[in-house]
Amino acid sequence: MKKGVCLLLLLSCLPAWSLDWNLPVFTARYEVAGGASDDPEDDTLDPSSLRNTMSLRMKEEAGPATLGLGVAWSAKDYYRQSGDYSYLKVDHDATFRVSDLWKLGYTLGVKRMEYPEPDSQGLSNDSLSLSAGATAAVRLAKGTTLDGALGGRFGLTDNPSDALQAWTASVGVSTRMGEWLVAARYRGQARLPLGAASDYGRNLYQVASVSVQWDPN
Repeated sequence: MKKGVCLLLLLSCLPAWSLDWNLPVFTARYEVAGGASDDPEDDTLDPSSLRNTMSLRMKEEAGPATLGLGVAWSAKDYYRQSGDYSYLKVDHDATFRVSDLWKLGYTLGVKRMEYPEPDSQGLSNDSLSLSAGATAAVRLAKGTTLDGALGGRFGLTDNPSDALQAWTASVGVSTRMGEWLVAARYRGQARLPLGAASDYGRNLYQVASVSVQWDPN
């Protein structure tokens, strides 16, 4: 796991060695979330879970490129039931302006989830997810942009029946009309078994959206 994180950090620096660096922008965030369940005996709510999440995000503008690197750690504790977990996630993204019309980019990520308890077969519930994707945007006309993305995620586990792969594709178009910005977007995700022994079935999740933003500036 440590070798994989170090390799991802090294790869995130390679595209920017030849660029003019500016001072990066750092964003740190801490989040605490608590859950409560209903007690039917006295009709009260009792604390049931607590989750702590810490994240650090860096954004760098370097010449024709925009680079991002994020690290997040989270842990959730259930007070009266099993299912506790924690995870460490590292992700990196980059966008390059290759011409006046085109922007190309990529995304990389690794996420390690750990569970203190084994599954029903005595195997570890821990998992390692690796993800990669590509992005593109083209300016069709002044104020109008078409963008798309394609990515894959692979979940590796000790129990082959828990392994899965997910593929995501999205496309969107936005255009400015005076003080208004109108956008439409579609995103679809297909989840498939990773190997013949997987218990996961095939399913497809789709989202379509339309947005209108008023920006008088």
